[in-house]
Amino acid sequence: MKRIGWFTTARGPGSYGLFKTMMDAIRDGEIDAQISFVFINREVKDNEYRRKLIEMAEQNDVPVIIFPSDTFRPDLKEKDMEAWRDAYGEGLRDRIAPYPMDLGVLAGYMLIVDPETCRRHVLINLHPALPDTYKGTWKEIVTKVAESPDRCYGATVHVCSPVLDCGTPIAFDSFSIDDLRENVPKERLAEAIRAREVEREVPLLIEALKLLVSEQINIRDGDLFDRHGQRLNEPANLSARISAVVEGSRQR
Repeated sequence: MKRIGWFTTARGPGSYGLFKTMMDAIRDGEIDAQISFVFINREVKDNEYRRKLIEMAEQNDVPVIIFPSDTFRPDLKEKDMEAWRDAYGEGLRDRIAPYPMDLGVLAGYMLIVDPETCRRHVLINLHPALPDTYKGTWKEIVTKVAESPDRCYGATVHVCSPVLDCGTPIAFDSFSIDDLRENVPKERLAEAIRAREVEREVPLLIEALKLLVSEQINIRDGDLFDRHGQRLNEPANLSARISAVVEGSRQR
């Protein structure tokens, strides 16, 4: 059974929903894994989604680690961001050290992970663009896609690396946006593209995790291998599988 570390800022309903979906998948036997811990880089304050996520973790006997990044070493952060990131990363590693982790998942985690943590741990992230295409935030990316002639859009689950959004792609989901270009006003196109991608994000991450937990795909030193130790030269295309999951959810 794989032990998964869950890293999140738990800022809104998306982060909460993703964690709930993961816990449901484990409970229902879809994923043979356990959540070793939840790491949150913000205090709860008055954020209801953060509070609910923590309650769910605690109800399932999952340890919760809270290490606020917004109040950590502001003097260093103002002076040297890279040094600050390294220092925060050291504190993060100290706090997760008591909990075994085979794989870390960044799920709505709003920080860039420091290089040393990327080197020491296998971490995966979801990036809202197809492999080897756009970099940046989801808002920047969907704006570029809406203004481009692209006929398809999608998202990628990739290995976290010291260089932002440049880790090895593990799996991706691609879908047509031709119908949106034809039927949605130009000023609302980016919003419509994003909405379609968001609907498919959680299934993509869950299906990618199934491949990793079952060891159909293994990550070693940032590269991908199959269960027989053969190197994989391209990410898994999960588009058809994601479409089936989304369609099934709509029919329930």
